[in-house]
Amino acid sequence: MKANKLMVAALAMGALVFASCNSKPTPEIIIPEVNPSDVPKVDKPAEGYVTIVLNIPEGSECNGIYMKGCINGNDWSGENTYIGLEDAQADAANAVKFEAIDGSKTWFKATFKLGEGGLQGKICLKYEGDGSWQGQATGVTVDEENTTVTLTEISGEGQFVIAADAPAGVLYLGIGGWNKSECETVVARAAEFTVTIIPETEGGALPEGDVIFTGNFDEKDWGNSDRVMTKNADGTFTWKGEIPGKNFKCKVFIGDAWASAVENADGDGNHMVPDDAKFPYAVTFTYASAEEN
Repeated sequence: MKANKLMVAALAMGALVFASCNSKPTPEIIIPEVNPSDVPKVDKPAEGYVTIVLNIPEGSECNGIYMKGCINGNDWSGENTYIGLEDAQADAANAVKFEAIDGSKTWFKATFKLGEGGLQGKICLKYEGDGSWQGQATGVTVDEENTTVTLTEISGEGQFVIAADAPAGVLYLGIGGWNKSECETVVARAAEFTVTIIPETEGGALPEGDVIFTGNFDEKDWGNSDRVMTKNADGTFTWKGEIPGKNFKCKVFIGDAWASAVENADGDGNHMVPDDAKFPYAVTFTYASAEEN
């Protein structure tokens, strides 16, 4: 990358580090930095947005590159972390995925809405289907020659801050390596789900409309799922497709109302599918209308 210059703050900023972006201490493994001669020119986004461009060592992206952080003054603790982002950007783990630029293996980009609290973030690798962030970026540098966004600060841990009132621009970051570089390959598995939906109100009935199957798939967030289930003669619903190879959670919704899992449910009513589940797989949900919710 041209004219890389480190902008390293002397702040530990330990209180800001998100726990799910940290794994148990592991020896730092630095991948040799890539210095391509051609830097892709990325258009400036609309006002109120920032585009981040990454240059990574080829072949080190594992199962995807994501950013976690603070938006609109929220902390790093999970739900609502990405209030203010476009819904299509956020995946099931409340993080934003970087997409390859023109099929490149070294250049990636993502656009973020600043929101009232500005933008604070860290770049991480994705290792598992549950959004476990074990590979934080190391050796993070800022390409000042090509960067057009005003950066408030960047720490030695690769955490950066952009103020809410910063003009729209493009931030070019060089990633020297990751604190864990051995990729754990998550192999998708073929699955078939048969879902029984029980109205919560005695004598109630399900409304007209498609029953949508959703979960912690990578390509879309939960609410944007377009996986329409097929209604069976016995009143159950079926969906077939591929799911993440481990730590998969699922749910169904009709219109604006979501059903909650009866068995093996987490705190949000999602059904947690065992990694060794056999298919076809049956699961039961209870349904309440949007008014009842």
